[in-house]
Amino acid sequence: MSKKGNDAPDYTPLANASAAAADRMATLGQNQLDFAKQQYTDNAPLMRDIARKQGLAMDQQLAQGSDYYNYLKDTYRPVEQGLVSDAMAFDTDAYRNQLATRAAADSGIAFNRQRQANERAMASMGVNPNSGRFQAAAGQTALMQAANRAGAMTGARERAQQTGYARKLDAAGLGRGLSGASTAAYGSAIGAGSQAAGNYGLAGQQYMGGMNQGAATVGSGLNMQLSGLGNVLNNQTKFAMNEADSSFLGDVGGIMGAGASMYSAGMFSDRRLKENIEFAGIDDATGLNLYDFNYKWNSKRFRGVMAQEVKEMYPEAVYDSGAGWMGVYYDMLGIQMKEVH
Repeated sequence: MSKKGNDAPDYTPLANASAAAADRMATLGQNQLDFAKQQYTDNAPLMRDIARKQGLAMDQQLAQGSDYYNYLKDTYRPVEQGLVSDAMAFDTDAYRNQLATRAAADSGIAFNRQRQANERAMASMGVNPNSGRFQAAAGQTALMQAANRAGAMTGARERAQQTGYARKLDAAGLGRGLSGASTAAYGSAIGAGSQAAGNYGLAGQQYMGGMNQGAATVGSGLNMQLSGLGNVLNNQTKFAMNEADSSFLGDVGGIMGAGASMYSAGMFSDRRLKENIEFAGIDDATGLNLYDFNYKWNSKRFRGVMAQEVKEMYPEAVYDSGAGWMGVYYDMLGIQMKEVH
């Protein structure tokens, strides 16, 4: 057979462009990896130092929180407990009666002292202290003075007591914020510890991110190259098949000039060369399907077998007729391919 000869397209520029793209992406990816590595080298000591200092801050804040708690427990809690006990005792009938009795006693003591002083003063002036009128006046004056003195003494005690309570309240108020300060210190310690843990791993995470980015870039370049080479391969395959088809089908015209006997040789039994295929029955001897068809280059109808089916049942009766097409030895099958109307 003769073959048509067409020059294959030159796919070298496409292949070269694919390789260049892959090289360029590989270079970029390597630069990204190198940068990530250098960044890790530069940042790792800094992040470790920051994390170390945050760890120290955590220890200090834990100690501060513990100190706040112990100071509250050992110093201010007894003051508060005593204050609560005094307040509870103060707000009772028994304690109020005790204060009233104490005020009455103070008044009596003051009255007796004042009366004795008045008697001594009148005796020294020659006045008869047994005079009823004088005694009444002196007694009224003495009682008023004694009452005023008793009131002053009781008021002084009450003011002293109130001042003491106020000071206790002030002292207790100083410790009110210690529990919150202790809690805040513990919370700050936990936060510093968490930040320290995160900073210890941050440099490594950045490095891994850079590695992933570089790997993705390199992979993208390889995909570009594979895609380009795939296009080259597909185009080359299509060109080769088209050339083979064109050559083979072109030669058919010459074979047809040799006569219809060439059909019986089964050279054109490949299903891919046929069209308008219709099932016509089964050959009794071989069990092969028989079909009516025409070739793609001719409208005449023939009846015969398909080489693909014969190959499955009688592979020895199938041969390569050229350009990748299959033919059938009809004489080995005892079947005659014939023209039908």
